[in-house]
This record gives sequence, C-alpha cells and structure tokens, in this order.
Amino acid sequence: MNSNTLLDQTNEFVSSKQAIWQQIDELALEALYDELSLENKPGLVCPSGNGSHKDMNYHTFISSINSLRGYFSTLSQFGYENRPFDDLKNMGIYQEEKMREATNNINTHKGAIFNLGFVCAAIGRCIQAEIPLTAQNICEQLVERWQFDLTNRLEREPNSHGQQMFRKYGITGAIEMVSKGFEVIQSKVLPCFYNTVYRTQDFEKASMQALMTLISVLSDTNIVWRGGIKDLENAQVLAKQFLQEGGVHQLDWRQKVNNINQYFIRNNLSPGGSADLLAVTIFLYKVENEFNYPI
Repeated sequence: MNSNTLLDQTNEFVSSKQAIWQQIDELALEALYDELSLENKPGLVCPSGNGSHKDMNYHTFISSINSLRGYFSTLSQFGYENRPFDDLKNMGIYQEEKMREATNNINTHKGAIFNLGFVCAAIGRCIQAEIPLTAQNICEQLVERWQFDLTNRLEREPNSHGQQMFRKYGITGAIEMVSKGFEVIQSKVLPCFYNTVYRTQDFEKASMQALMTLISVLSDTNIVWRGGIKDLENAQVLAKQFLQEGGVHQLDWRQKVNNINQYFIRNNLSPGGSADLLAVTIFLYKVENEFNYPI
C-alpha cells in the first residue's frame, strides 16, 4: 500500500467519524427542541406559554439551544478518544458559560449540558468499542466509565438547589441519575415511550405520556425547591391519576393535561428535572432508531 492510498483511507476514516459526531449533535439538539415544543407541559415553558416561569420564555430556550450547537459533537468525540474525566467536566463548564451568555445569565439548559453531554460521551465510547448504539449499551458505558468519577471526584456546589434538597430531604439529583445509568429511563420511561408510539403512531402523545410517567415517579428537586415535599407528593398523585385513567389514550387527555398545568402554575411548580430526563429519553429513542446497527 503506497503512502497516498494510506492517506486517503485515513482522511476517509476521519471524515466518516466527523459526520457521525455531527449527526449525534443534531439529534441531541432535535431532542431539546422536541421537549421545548411539547405544548401544555405542566408548569414548563412551551411555544404558547411560560408555565410557572417569569424569567424565561420560548425564545430564551431557542437562544439557549442554539448556543449548544457543536457541544454534543465534541463530547461524543471526547468519549471516543477516552479523554480524562476533567476534560468532559471542563467542557461542560465552558458550555454553561456560553449558554448563560446567550440567555442573559438564565439557567435554561444546565441539566441538559450535564445529562446529554455524558450520554454523548458514552455514545463515543460505544462507537470506539464497536458496540451497537442501544440505550442499554450507552447507559452501561456511563456506569462503567464514569460512575466512580461522578460519585467521588465531581465537586458538589454546596449552595446549589440540588445539594440543599439533598441535605434537607435526602433527595438525590442529576449526578446520581447519570452515574447509575438513568435507571428510571431504562426501566420505565423509554419502554413507555416506545409503547405509546407503537399504539398511537403519535410522537406528541408518546412525549407527553413519558413526561407524565417521569413526574409520577421522579423526586424532582425543582418541584421541591419551589414548593416542598407535600407539593412533590401532590404532583406525583396528579400524574399517577392521569396515567391510571388512561393517560394520552383518553379522548379528553389534552384537557386533563391542561388542568394539571393550571394547578402547577397556580402553585408555582415546575418539574424541570422531569423535562431534562424527557429530553434524554427522546434522544435515546432517536439514537436507537438512527443507529440500529454496529458502527
């Protein structure tokens, strides 16, 4: 093999990987946009309203999503290259600064930067190991590669909402969720999403059913921070009742979701943690359906 042939093959390999990183980046951005675009989410920002939020709106989130372009591609490549944990952490910190510049210092996607960033790094690890890109394999890489670092090396901000809720109520947050490989998504939420898509052929219905499933089971620190433990319990009960009555398979499901939304707004509640995990669920769904073969 002459040097020109080797160089061509090397360039082709690099080019193909760059295309994959770009595709992953687009899917992550799409997932965030899909989550944002879901109308009438209880207490959350959507195209037609601000939910329980006075400091942010749909356009704030669009600006934030645009600021994230390229980040998920970078994290995928970092995972593929087996870069040190601190490289991933520092890139996340840098990206959060970019997000805050785009939103006038409003925290719109800190959770997404953390959650989806590590999911993309795990995708990179799967590609490096030539493991099929299934949600299970991706989440296994999270646990295998970064659980120790996330649990033992990542500094907690003592005054963050999450840490205050942990000290007061023992509720864990995003770090534990990622370090354990998104157990609730794997066991409950993604199967729910697939089942609803299969039954209804409706992406909106699947997204809302998944969101209500998350609200029903998640100890959402955002809800507790804005209200308290009793508010979390009430929110979970409302979501469980909606699901037990048939969820999005009811004829009047939109009206019932709207009633829950109005309750959240009246009580200033926002399930931001559930929204973050809905974006992860949608992203994993997209990845599984886009890359349903070993790379």
